[in-house]
Formats: sequence, structure tokens, C-alpha cells
Amino acid sequence: MKKILLAITLLTFGFSNAQVSFKPGVKAGFVSSTITSYGADYRNNFYLGAYGTLQLGKVYNMQFEMLYIRQGAENISSVTTNYNAPNYPTVVRTVDVPLDYLSLNLINKFNFDKFNLQIGPGLDIKVSEEKIPTYPQGGGVLYDTNVYSINNDVDLTLNIGLGYNFTDQLGIEARMRQGLIEPIYVNGESYYGSSSHLNRSFMVGLTYTFK
Repeated sequence: MKKILLAITLLTFGFSNAQVSFKPGVKAGFVSSTITSYGADYRNNFYLGAYGTLQLGKVYNMQFEMLYIRQGAENISSVTTNYNAPNYPTVVRTVDVPLDYLSLNLINKFNFDKFNLQIGPGLDIKVSEEKIPTYPQGGGVLYDTNVYSINNDVDLTLNIGLGYNFTDQLGIEARMRQGLIEPIYVNGESYYGSSSHLNRSFMVGLTYTFK
């Protein structure tokens, strides 16, 4: 018990003597994203946003982010059968799926000289209102003619990345984001196995921290 109290005391003393500060900043860059297990291509686009860094010491920072990210996937194929036509021909649609999000992230940053390691959770809220493509008249699935359906407007993410600071203000970072909730459901007879269909993206961009 004494050792626990001593550890708490030392930790409290350390934080009380650390130079705690808050610095805002902006970031923007390139994002390449897909939806896993559909055999889709990556959608290449951009992201931008703002952040605030709570500097709790030389090694550890806590960063709050609000980003606009243009995610999704390209060339998702779906197959259905036209039971109203002779010989029951198959109907194939290949579509792009744009999914734009407002992303709220809480990132733990561990600093090692000019480099930093980033890891933390995020909450993504879909803000795009896309027009979902449909199958040709008479060739859709039995209960839904849309090629795909929006499964969820919210996603939880895990963010892992690395950063490098050129100066105290200008830096570059690369990050991988893995979604945890299936964003869409493809309506068709294509077989994609039992794997989950999740958002996945890779980001590279610049950061600028204000003094």
C-alpha cells in the first residue's frame, strides 16, 4: 500500500512540475481508402482539419482532432439474377462508393526527438448524401433494387501512425485508420465470404502547429 501511495505521489508531483501547454494547429493531406473483403479498388482523395495538442511533458502529448475525410471505395462489383428474363441472365453492376466523414479523434502522441508515435481511437460520422445506384428495371434483387445499402452512418476507428517534425511548427505524418463497424451492405448474389467489410484508409499529410 505504501508503494502505491508513493507511486501516486511521484506521478502527481511529476505532472505538477511539467510545463503543460495547449497548442492548436491545422493539417491536410492525401488519403487512400477502401472497404475490405469486397475486392474493391482504393478511392484516392484528400482530408483536412484542425487539432489541439495538450503537451503534458517531453514524451507524452494528447491530441484532439476534428477532420473532414473523403473515404470510400471504387469498383465494387455486385451480381444479381434477372428472373423476369428468359434463361435468367445475370446482371453485374460495378459502382463507386463515396463515404465522407467528420472524424473526431483522440490521439496519444509519444515523442522521440523529432519523431513521434501516434495511436488512439476515433469516432466517424458520415456527412455525405450520395445517390445510390440501382439495378436495371426487372434485374434487381427481390426486395431492394439498390446496388448497396448504407449499413451504418457512424464508425469507430483505430488510428496508428508516425510523425516527423521539421521544425517546432511544421511536420509530416503518415497514418493507418481501421474501421470497426461495417459501413455498407452490397445487395446481390456475389459471394464475398464471411469476412467483415470495414473501412480502411492510409493518410499522408502536413501539419502546422501555431505558436
